[in-house]
Amino acid sequence: MKNVTPTAETTNESNERVLAAIGYVLFLIGPAGFVTMLIAAVIAWFRHDKAPEWLASHYAFQLRTLVYAVVLLLIALACALTVILLPIAFVIWLLWSLWVIIRAVVGLIRLVDGRPNPDPTTFWV
Repeated sequence: MKNVTPTAETTNESNERVLAAIGYVLFLIGPAGFVTMLIAAVIAWFRHDKAPEWLASHYAFQLRTLVYAVVLLLIALACALTVILLPIAFVIWLLWSLWVIIRAVVGLIRLVDGRPNPDPTTFWV
């Protein structure tokens, strides 16, 4: 059996994949506590320039998910402040939670498969 030692490049890519996966897991937890999504975005922000191109698309996807999530939560908050639209705010929050979970699951599946995100800037998956 041949003794193969991992090169720095493969180790670095493996570490980047783990960090991107941690980001997606933090997004999955995000609907329960928004702070985890902020932690995932900080990781993505600092790592997206150092990652290989296909992994950088995952970090861009995570950053864009946070931006869209904040906008949607601000809309829900505006609706909640007007007591009349409180049911609409609740529906927006439920749909927001489902949307975040779906984006995180799809991104994680693509990451595990070794595929980049085809369009990290899209609102949908």
